Amino acid sequence: MTTNQNELPWHVVEAAILKEKKWLLRVLDFGLRLENFSTSPLSADEIFRQISISILRGDIHAQELNSMQVNGLWMDGGKNWEREHAGERHGGEWHRAMMAVVKNHFIENGFEVINEPYLNQGRADLGVYKSGYTNLYVEVGTTSLFKIWINLHTMPNSIFLFVPSEYCAIEFQTK
Repeated sequence: MTTNQNELPWHVVEAAILKEKKWLLRVLDFGLRLENFSTSPLSADEIFRQISISILRGDIHAQELNSMQVNGLWMDGGKNWEREHAGERHGGEWHRAMMAVVKNHFIENGFEVINEPYLNQGRADLGVYKSGYTNLYVEVGTTSLFKIWINLHTMPNSIFLFVPSEYCAIEFQTK
């Protein structure tokens, strides 16, 4: 039996998967809907593992984007946000206001933005398009883990941006 010089020991691979999975659990801990996967043979734990493996293989690039100021990721820099939305977090008004901030950011940068475009599984809150750019799908607030998993694995050359709060976003780019 021969071994490939490029193969890593099992414990090294498992440690990398576990590290990635812990990161995913932390950054996606914004009210993921962990529905009953009656149509899927996989549990939530197995879905997190599959996404982790895809990231480690390079099939998906993932990054967390953070800002110390409210809406620092978006052009308006949070103007009037604190005053207008003090104490609101993840309610209907917050969702609509946050979608408007994100939508306006992309429109002001010359992108076409469509509300609720269809994905392979479900719909996104916003679809962001511009010639020469990768299609971007935005989810504001909570979303389904099953929906994330299916779309990450069936929609190549796409960017999925999850916006769980005014202070951060999580970006997944598929190859």
